[in-house]
Amino acid sequence: MKAKLTFILAAMVLLGGCSLIKDAATVTIDTDLTSSVTVLGDLKKSADLNVLTDLPFNVTKDLRLDENTDIEEYLEKIREIELNSLVITITGLASNQVISTISLDVTGVGNICTQTNVTAANNSFTPVVSQVTFDKVAAKLLNDLKITVTINGLTTLPGTFVITTNWGAKITAGALD
Repeated sequence: MKAKLTFILAAMVLLGGCSLIKDAATVTIDTDLTSSVTVLGDLKKSADLNVLTDLPFNVTKDLRLDENTDIEEYLEKIREIELNSLVITITGLASNQVISTISLDVTGVGNICTQTNVTAANNSFTPVVSQVTFDKVAAKLLNDLKITVTINGLTTLPGTFVITTNWGAKITAGALD
């Protein structure tokens, strides 16, 4: 009976120790998950319009975790993703061009943010995003290792410009997983 009890206690210590070792081998990586999309300059106003109206644009791109060099070696070992910020920057706008509205959506999550009156002078902004929304996007990233981002809006002039999203992230991975 003493031998069985000793064996059970030893097993509990060993299994508990393995868990402690595994937890100690956790890696936390602070990184930026960045994606850029180009809105092409072939936006045309309809010839039958007699009034000036904004031109619509709509672009979609996958943000893939396997494209981030900070985390590529831990891709299969990711335990948790925490998103804590989002910055959107638009480059290439003409000096008199205005994006009257721009929205960012993530497939499976919904609308993340909408911003108005973006110009070449105020081309970078940090939208207000709730932690609940960040958590939904992070869960999608953890599950699929990517998110599909759709950006749409209205601009006053045709022209090519680049929209860059930069998500601040904290990735937790198990080095021994």
